[in-house]
Amino acid sequence: MDAPSPALVAARRLARHAACPILPVDGVLAPEHDGRVLLVDAEPSEALLSQLAAALPAVEALVLWVPGWDVATAAEALGRHHFEHGTVSGVDMPTPGVLAVLTASEACAEVHAAELAKVERPFRALAVMPAYNEGDVIGAAIGALIAEGVDVYLLDHRSTDGTVAAATPWLGRGLVRIERFPDESGFDARNEDEMVWRDILKRVEQVTGEVQADWYLFVNADEFRESPWPHTTLADGLREADELGFNAINFELVNFRPTPEDAFVAGTDVREALRFYEEPGPYDLLQVKAWKGQPAGPVNLHQHGGHDVLFEGKRVFPVPFVLRHYPIRSAQHGRRKVIAERLGRFAAEERAGGWHVQYDHYGDDSDYLHERAELSAWDGDRFRAQLLARATRQLLLLAAAGGRDVGAEEITVEGLAGWLGRRGHGNLGAPEIARFQQHLLSTAPAGPDLEAAARDLGQVVEAQARVRGEMQAVARLGDARDARSAAA
Repeated sequence: MDAPSPALVAARRLARHAACPILPVDGVLAPEHDGRVLLVDAEPSEALLSQLAAALPAVEALVLWVPGWDVATAAEALGRHHFEHGTVSGVDMPTPGVLAVLTASEACAEVHAAELAKVERPFRALAVMPAYNEGDVIGAAIGALIAEGVDVYLLDHRSTDGTVAAATPWLGRGLVRIERFPDESGFDARNEDEMVWRDILKRVEQVTGEVQADWYLFVNADEFRESPWPHTTLADGLREADELGFNAINFELVNFRPTPEDAFVAGTDVREALRFYEEPGPYDLLQVKAWKGQPAGPVNLHQHGGHDVLFEGKRVFPVPFVLRHYPIRSAQHGRRKVIAERLGRFAAEERAGGWHVQYDHYGDDSDYLHERAELSAWDGDRFRAQLLARATRQLLLLAAAGGRDVGAEEITVEGLAGWLGRRGHGNLGAPEIARFQQHLLSTAPAGPDLEAAARDLGQVVEAQARVRGEMQAVARLGDARDARSAAA
């Protein structure tokens, strides 16, 4: 698969740092650009450059990648439109061109330059997304995944609305492919007019065996996935779970409902319009829908209808990630989706087997609206705090019930070597770890490899000290770390 463009790599990092969306720009700047990272990855016209220059004070950054340009050409074109702050660099890969990261102020440019200068280890997550007639939300759903550091592979199940058109601007910008299902997938003609969910899930399994990635996610087009930690992208959260030795993720699902006061406009971000949710039903509690790529090949996703992934040696991370679900966006959308686009298309044998029950409570006279008083108002920080607090209490309860004292347990060389190896520090033994430990209390900076290893080891040592209540040790580690940083 082609490597992501330099602009996409830079835009993702800035979007992650600033916690803002990415907006791809093709020819004309969309009106909803305020506060976003603008992504331009083709030669811009003079008219577009003029629009971008006028918009710059209202956006987080403009990331411009032009294959074929050199720095002199870029400087002359940008100078004509009075772009003053940022960086312009020549890039050789994937093809020769110029990458410009531009802002409205020098201070913002310096912050972005520092963020882009950080060294990151390669990690790729891929979401496989089936969709049928989700054109009103799919653009924002794909864009959110891409901003979270996750690539997307779309399986469009013969949509008759604007689903493909809304997804197309993301092609080559994190959207790997739009595959027409079943036409390009090799499944039988029954799938042309019927939703045989088991076949769709089998195609998802096949894609994970065809497109290489470190982790995979099964994602629907009306969902938004997030990590449980503030200011941590979904991709970084998956990588952290991987480094901790886990290979599957469960998600805490909440269903957002339209109320009489809401007014969602198709094509905008539904998360801004629908802010009230209800707890999941019994059929939504099991959501193990992200997993590490397995050496043995594709996993089994279809056996449990896509709710649980099966493979040998599965270890589910003990803290669920966040899944925000927007199945019905308005009364009109509910009537169309449930009656015309879902209930009549589900495979009969799957319905008979207890699948696809999520819409059974709607009747012919349903208005699909909910009263806000019966729902909860979304507060992301509060929701994450509750999620993490619950997981912490459960882990401590299990430790107590198992007769374990997490504060008294000693850290082994083997455990540290495994952790540091998953963090990218190679195969380590006792001598290397001892050298890292000695450096933790040193005030003299060292080379980048030693500093990185000591920093990661320091996380473990500090965690143990805090659990044991040894706050003086925590202070000594912090003082030494600050001294090295100041002297670097």
